[in-house]
Amino acid sequence: MAPRLKLKAKPKKPTAAELVERELARLLARLSKPAADRWEADTAKVRHLLSLDADAVMKRLVSKQDEAVGLFSRLRTREGMVELCRSGFTTITFSELVRLDPGEQAAVEAFHHVLNELRWYVRYTEDMPSTVKSTVTLYVARLDELHHLLNAAIGPPDAKGHRVVDV
Repeated sequence: MAPRLKLKAKPKKPTAAELVERELARLLARLSKPAADRWEADTAKVRHLLSLDADAVMKRLVSKQDEAVGLFSRLRTREGMVELCRSGFTTITFSELVRLDPGEQAAVEAFHHVLNELRWYVRYTEDMPSTVKSTVTLYVARLDELHHLLNAAIGPPDAKGHRVVDV
């Protein structure tokens, strides 16, 4: 008896839709992961810089507000108070802010909106020094609240821009 030969079945030819789906899956696997990782890494950097900037502003305001008001009172110069309100936020672009989710954007905007109001006030006020002192104190208290909300949204500086999950 002669040995039987096994015939191999011809591989089934994929349909055009299967070929397209396979190609799309391969492209997506190749392109999306590095881009998503790069996007998140860049977003973390934006969060970190915003957090560092807000932290620096708050440290300056808390530690130097009395000294700046004193200079305003004695010398009638506003430069010390205006300098306390200095922020790098004025140089950020929409293309950087678009990386943040809407809640993060709202927290950043709220903090900087009040900071801009304080900057305007100290630059143009005609109030007497005692009124300036109490008004600046109120602004600093409000900024402190918004700074805590900002840190809750984008993370504190030591989180280095990574999301902080509050459990």
